[in-house]
Amino acid sequence: MRNIGVLAFAFFVGLIGFSSAASAQSGQVALGRATVEPAVDYTNGATLFLLTPDKAPFPSNANPHAVAPLYLVTYPATSTLSPSLLNCQPTNCDHVNVLPFPAPGYPNGGAACTQYGLPANGCALLLGHDHLVGIARTGGDFNVAWHVTLVVFTPQGISHGLANTRALTLNQVSAMVTNGDAFMVDTPITFNCSAVSAAVYQRGTPLSF
Repeated sequence: MRNIGVLAFAFFVGLIGFSSAASAQSGQVALGRATVEPAVDYTNGATLFLLTPDKAPFPSNANPHAVAPLYLVTYPATSTLSPSLLNCQPTNCDHVNVLPFPAPGYPNGGAACTQYGLPANGCALLLGHDHLVGIARTGGDFNVAWHVTLVVFTPQGISHGLANTRALTLNQVSAMVTNGDAFMVDTPITFNCSAVSAAVYQRGTPLSF
C-alpha cells in the first residue's frame, strides 16, 4: 500500500440515503448550503447519496476507533466506461479530478497537472471515480467519520479490461488487490457526514467544474 503525504484536493462528503440500483446518477448537486453526490453500498452495489454542509469541519477530529473506510475507485481516462455511470467525473465534482501522482497505465496529465497544484507530469488523468462505502443496514462498516483510501488499477488490471467495468463491491475490490490488478493508496483525508435521501439529491442543482 502506498501513502500520500498531501492530497491536493479538498474532499468533503457525507452519508447516507440509498436507491435501488447501481448509480446512474453522476456528479455533485448544490442544495442550500450543502452539496450532495452519489456513492455505492459496497456490500451490494446499491446507490447511496452523500451530503456535506459547505462549512463542515475538515479534517475530522474523530477518534480513530470511530472511523470507517471509504474506497474511492479511480478509473483511468482511457477506460471504455460511460462517464455518466460514475459517481463523479472531472467536470461535475470538485475533488480527485486527477490522481495526485503518476500511475503506470494511466495517461499522464503533463502540464495540466499544474492547475491542481502539482508539478508538471505529476498526476494521472481520470475518467472519473466511484465512492464505495459501508452502511449498517446491509452489514457494512458505518461510522460518523470516514477515511478515504484510493483504489488504483495496475497495468495488469488495465490490460485485463477491469478498468472498463465498474467495481461495485468491496469483494470485487479485494479480489483485484489480491490478484495484483489494483492497489490501495492511503490518504490523510477523514471527514464527517450526514444522511440524506435520494429525493434530496434530485432536488439539488447540478454543479459543473
